Formats: sequence, structure tokens, C-alpha cells
Amino acid sequence: MHKLFIERYIKQIKKDDILKFGIQNDIHLSNEQLDILYHYLNEFWEVILYGDREKVFLDMKKRFDEDTFLKMQKLFEEYFNRYKDLL
Repeated sequence: MHKLFIERYIKQIKKDDILKFGIQNDIHLSNEQLDILYHYLNEFWEVILYGDREKVFLDMKKRFDEDTFLKMQKLFEEYFNRYKDLL
């Protein structure tokens, strides 16, 4: 059931939502980085939440500067650990 809610949320999320959330968390994305992150979230959200996310993260790491990637990864881990029991 939770997976269905997450899928619906992912389908309706806008790039502007991602950009604003990033800024709130001191992650400043260029337009190109925003496009890349938006693509990964839409295409690989199930793998990121339920599968072998390390493969996805390794691929993403190639597309972002180190500082931005580390901030995104830290933010993901923080939220994943906080809400993993609800997934």
C-alpha cells in the first residue's frame, strides 16, 4: 500500500519541488543537475528505495560534483533511516 502512495507522489512531483527542497537543504542544483536528478527519481525510485541503490548511486555520482552528490546522499540516508519502517 505504501508503495502505491510513493509511486503516485513521484508521478506528480515537479522539478520545482525538487529544486526548492534542495535549496532548503543547502543543495543547489544547476538546471542540468536538476534534469538528471528528476530523471533518476522518476526512473529508479523503486530501486533506490527497495533494491540495490548502490548501483544507482554509483552512476549518479559520475554526473554530479562530489560536494553536491555527498549532500544528496547524506540527505537521502537521513530521510531513509527516519522513514524506512513506513516503506
